[in-house]
Amino acid sequence: MAQTGQKISKINMGSIMRRVGYVTGQSRKITYYRPPIYERDSYGVETGDIATNEILVPDVQAYMRNQVEKNYVIERGGHNIIGSSRVYLPSLQVMKNFPNFDQSNNILFNEVEGFDKIIDVDRVVYTVVTSSSTNWSLTSGSVSSDGDELSTFIINTSAGNVEPTYNVASSPQNVLEADRVTFQIKASGAVKLKNIKSYNSGSTDVFAFLYDNADVTIPTDEWLTVDYPFISGTTTHPASSSSIYLTGTRYNVPITNATSGSYNNPLHKLTFNVSSSASGNRIYLRAIKYYKSIEWSIHQINDYNDEYMVMDCVRTSGKRESIRRAYD
Repeated sequence: MAQTGQKISKINMGSIMRRVGYVTGQSRKITYYRPPIYERDSYGVETGDIATNEILVPDVQAYMRNQVEKNYVIERGGHNIIGSSRVYLPSLQVMKNFPNFDQSNNILFNEVEGFDKIIDVDRVVYTVVTSSSTNWSLTSGSVSSDGDELSTFIINTSAGNVEPTYNVASSPQNVLEADRVTFQIKASGAVKLKNIKSYNSGSTDVFAFLYDNADVTIPTDEWLTVDYPFISGTTTHPASSSSIYLTGTRYNVPITNATSGSYNNPLHKLTFNVSSSASGNRIYLRAIKYYKSIEWSIHQINDYNDEYMVMDCVRTSGKRESIRRAYD
């Protein structure tokens, strides 16, 4: 029996989620997303100018208890409301110790707010293989793999920017069902990520979507996770751009429809454009996936202060692929 006045020890939510993650799929990494806030005119109507940028932070550990329902609401774009979820996150104090949420790094994040978004993986549509160097090429340098979901690229800077490229084996891959792309990258020296090109054009070198001008210095001591929308042409989700967050700093990544390709065409190849300040520097890539997402909207927050947060969420969008293809 506990002594009178004895305090119950605090719950280490982060440790619990890591342990549960080994035995169940309910504890996993999600992407935390807050849409941008737009300027308003004198009538209170939103303009196209952004007052505060979006927050887009992948690799947030969460515990999710999903209730899957199918309550269809037909819209032209094929969207519908499907299901609800209860999401557990570490306490706000703990979250603010994470580099991308630390207010000394990211002044945009003060607390978890209602109608923020939780982006989860519905299913992986296509995985780019990195456990082998097969199908990988480099414009200047060499490619190798250690067989542990990792490809290594040695950069030869005399050629300027270089492009590690994955060429889809045998026949092009249909990735229409995917609406996001994610990957992890790190480097052995001063290397910058310039842009990512997805070639969706069958068997020809015509790229459909360009994620450009990132100019992010790739970290050397930890993996940088990048997660961005994979959609048709120039996007307004939000304002024709996406984001890469690195230790709280946001890098704007414009999304453009580069040429005549289309995301409903099969994937031909995927290219990463990088540059280095010294010959022999390396980059490492892994966990490259085209995936279909689930987007949850936070509708209620129960904050247990110094222990954890419980959020009731509603799935606000789920794309019906037959309609998505019809209206492309």
